[in-house]
Amino acid sequence: MAGRQAAIIRLSAKQQHILESFAKGTHTALHVKQRATIILRASEGWANLTIAQQTGWNRNTVKLWRNRWAQTAAEVAAQETLKPWAFRHYIKSVLQDAPRPGKPCRFTPEQIAQMVTLACRTPEDVDVPLTHWTPSALAREAVRQGIVAKISPRQVGRFLKRRP
Repeated sequence: MAGRQAAIIRLSAKQQHILESFAKGTHTALHVKQRATIILRASEGWANLTIAQQTGWNRNTVKLWRNRWAQTAAEVAAQETLKPWAFRHYIKSVLQDAPRPGKPCRFTPEQIAQMVTLACRTPEDVDVPLTHWTPSALAREAVRQGIVAKISPRQVGRFLKRRP
């Protein structure tokens, strides 16, 4: 019994150019480089096993990303014409991990935004007798203002450390 045929990958010139830039990029995350390489080699007609052997990656990983690209190919093509200014970002989002199950967030995006806004104000603006904010002081003030019911100083620090 023969194995299933691997998904056929066809790329537009723009898709290929973006994937090549990801695969060769010196500042591209390693997982994005790997996945872009898989898609490019699949588009050249390479078999999953050959890609895995040539790169040293797991065959199931190659199969997963080839299939994931094939499943989103129509949407990728649509985004290329609908939003060309955001196309590079869209392709990068396709190459990201799928969301994983886990504990839901305790804080809403609005609450986080309010805490960041609070941190951007000086303590004197909100009648706090400090010269600068500390995570502990921000946590206390967020609770006092009713932004959140409770929050640890460490969590406040994580929110402020995040990049947009």
